[in-house]
Amino acid sequence: MFDAGTVGGVVGAAATMALAAPGMVTAAHLGVLGVGSLCYRERLPDRVPPVRFLVVVPAHNEELVLADTLAAITASIRPRDQLLVVDDRSTDRTGEIARQAGATVLRREPGEPPGRAAARQAALQHARSLEWDAMVMIDADSIVEFGFFDACERKLATGAVALQARSEAAIGRRLIDQAALASFAVQGVLMPRGRDALHGLVRLRGTGMVLRREIIDRFAFRAPASEDLVYALDLCLAGIRIRHVESAHLRSQNAGSWRTATEQKMRYEVGRLAAAREFVRPLLASRTFAGIEAAWFLVSPPLANALTFLLLALVVGVVIGPAWAVAVVVAAIATLSAAIGLAFVQARLHPRVILAVAVAPAYLAWKLLVQLRAMLSLRRGPYEFGATERHT
Repeated sequence: MFDAGTVGGVVGAAATMALAAPGMVTAAHLGVLGVGSLCYRERLPDRVPPVRFLVVVPAHNEELVLADTLAAITASIRPRDQLLVVDDRSTDRTGEIARQAGATVLRREPGEPPGRAAARQAALQHARSLEWDAMVMIDADSIVEFGFFDACERKLATGAVALQARSEAAIGRRLIDQAALASFAVQGVLMPRGRDALHGLVRLRGTGMVLRREIIDRFAFRAPASEDLVYALDLCLAGIRIRHVESAHLRSQNAGSWRTATEQKMRYEVGRLAAAREFVRPLLASRTFAGIEAAWFLVSPPLANALTFLLLALVVGVVIGPAWAVAVVVAAIATLSAAIGLAFVQARLHPRVILAVAVAPAYLAWKLLVQLRAMLSLRRGPYEFGATERHT
């Protein structure tokens, strides 16, 4: 017979660990990648054969940001490279701005299929008649640093056929800018560094991805949401390694409002949940570290949601759980905190980004709401989101 104290301890431990479990999955994942990120080294060859890049910029009503993006590209582009802007059903001056910058413009009319995947695929179809060796895709709101294409060329000389540049958020003074910088430090710096070092799946992010022509000829952009993630997972299942390029650096504009940020997060989370349903089993069946790590990522809650679960578990553990359960939860929180701190250091973030942490309770509640909406939205299947609202 169990006494009341024993039963209470079992119930407390079960409740604590049940709440902590989702967060522990993410904490373990980020802990492994954090250790891997410390081992990342970018080794570049002495001999670098020239590569002809086709730089593709999909743009739908991007007149507010496109000129700066193209100016940064043309400052780094070489004579052997080409610049193609996909004027994707725009109703503003997007096409005019692209032509003024000297880009070739591929026009998609309003009646054509909507979506970023459709725009990217249209560029691929058009590019078949052009002479080039590798395609670089840059979003219309992304600013590449000088020397971006030389850095990608050096990485391709190592034998890589698919690359992802170091992608971060634009530096700004608003609270939403600080939150984006903190998020991208983990997603665009620590995680790809760790994955590259450990031979995991370096996720393609849409902007800053580089693909050799033989890859473009074999695979298509097919998902209505998170098409870049699905493309990366297709490459993973085909045994193709994607490499991270630390020396090729770009920053993307942040959302103009929390409403726009919610739409962006919804797009990503719906796509990730849809990808999890399609890919987790075949990724695990691949029995490769890249496949297992990718599946691990797909079933892991986002960092903010993981932290929410762990904090709730900590409260329950302190109230009714045994000491060992509280210790496990504290260890998971410490692991997440260490990974975040390491990401901040690797991204060289300004101390003011700590302001984003200061509003953590509000941010955690917002991310949990986004996740719940994404899960409910997924019931109707993957679907296309509208264009991101821009601001000056």
